[in-house]
Amino acid sequence: MVAIHALLADASKVKRSTKIVSGGVSTVTLSNEPEVSRRIQLHAVAMQKRLREGRPIRDWDPLFAALFERHEAVKMIVTLTKQGVAVTETSDDPQVVALIRAHAAAVDGFVKEGMAGMHRMHPVPAAAKSGKDKFLGKGDGISTCPVTGEPVNKNVSAVVEGRRVFFCCEGCIATVKKNPRAYLKPIPKL
Repeated sequence: MVAIHALLADASKVKRSTKIVSGGVSTVTLSNEPEVSRRIQLHAVAMQKRLREGRPIRDWDPLFAALFERHEAVKMIVTLTKQGVAVTETSDDPQVVALIRAHAAAVDGFVKEGMAGMHRMHPVPAAAKSGKDKFLGKGDGISTCPVTGEPVNKNVSAVVEGRRVFFCCEGCIATVKKNPRAYLKPIPKL
């Protein structure tokens, strides 16, 4: 966290541009100061790793908490440049796209405001809270189909968000893969 504090303290030395792209955003964050550029690079690589591992930061901030909850649906590519980084974040899930874009706007705000923006909370965008968040599951995906609640066919399964799920028929696989949160309860954290 020291790196982010140092970056925020040097926000006036950071330039950032954000472009909306299909399925997410493309950002360029850079500095003419070599030490600040290095911190930008270290921070981006660290955040890519945390996102991939689902290790949240700012979990008190609703937007950041929601983004890390859906981390498996985010594709993040970090490219180091001479003066900083170019990052592309995308998703196939429209709700996650809304989270990605709101997160980019929040980071734009950090760069603009520096340390003053650090304690601001960011709401989850309405587009990320559509009716798709309603839980529709009728089975556990082990003995009963999560879509229909019928007994599963042990020969019909798929890996969804890192776990094997069983279904009554092939048709239910696509339904769950399209919106897993609506049909699968989260795995309890131990």
